[in-house]
Amino acid sequence: MSPWLNSPVAIGVGTREIVVGARVPWPLRLRKSASVAEPASVAIPEEQCCTEPGALDTLRRALADTHIVTSAADAATVPQAFLPKRNAHVVLDDFWGNHAILRGDFRALRARELEEIALAHFTDTYGIDGASLVVRFSVQRGGRALFASAVSRELLDGIHDVSAAEHVGISRLSLCLPEMLNRIGDAAGGGEALLLFVADEQMQAVMIEENRWVAYDAQRLFPGDAGDASRLAELAEQLFERSATRANLKHADCKIYLFGIETELAPFEARFAAAIRQAPPADHSPAHRLMECAQ
Repeated sequence: MSPWLNSPVAIGVGTREIVVGARVPWPLRLRKSASVAEPASVAIPEEQCCTEPGALDTLRRALADTHIVTSAADAATVPQAFLPKRNAHVVLDDFWGNHAILRGDFRALRARELEEIALAHFTDTYGIDGASLVVRFSVQRGGRALFASAVSRELLDGIHDVSAAEHVGISRLSLCLPEMLNRIGDAAGGGEALLLFVADEQMQAVMIEENRWVAYDAQRLFPGDAGDASRLAELAEQLFERSATRANLKHADCKIYLFGIETELAPFEARFAAAIRQAPPADHSPAHRLMECAQ
């Protein structure tokens, strides 16, 4: 029987590609077990890139591809209508949502009040109808900062509907940035630093102080920007200036940690106290790295 049929899956939803891979225990991934199916990659048509309909149509095709049986015996014993339901973790490119870090005293507020504060921020900032958004949030240690994310309700509902039609149940769904932040841990050794996440369409900055996320900002990237280290360093300086929480904190005194696509360090070292590249990404597409994050 096809190795896909009973496997839980990890799904990376990019802006130009959907990648579906088997979600297997870490020891098996290290051994590269022959029983683990290769990830299935399906490109979003060029005219539908960066659109919700394009992402949903491509997700449908990607999930259908991973249900294909591998022999005539499979086809005889596992009719399409009776394929077992699989479980999936999904990670979306941050292009599909918005993030914010709000500062204030959130220690005494209830979950519903925190949700309303986050929702008000996104609706006021982006002019979006609050009913069209799904908001998730977490209060940072100390209760003085609120990390919040917002995703289109229509997109999330569409992902669940498409997945259900292909016998896949979504057990966890998130944007990429929260997943990355939760895995970084003590990146700056307890001091102040700027974490910079660079992808094809945008770069995101998170200011941290004493292992707390205290400010967030993002910058749209245009064609050619991602491959220009000097341009990225210039934009990183602008993100720092908008994110610094103290007037006397200068970029020349702050370390910057780089995540995401490979880029030269020299332009960043010229502007910041130090530029530290975190583990460089494997030579895979952005959607493939999202899928790996979902594993």
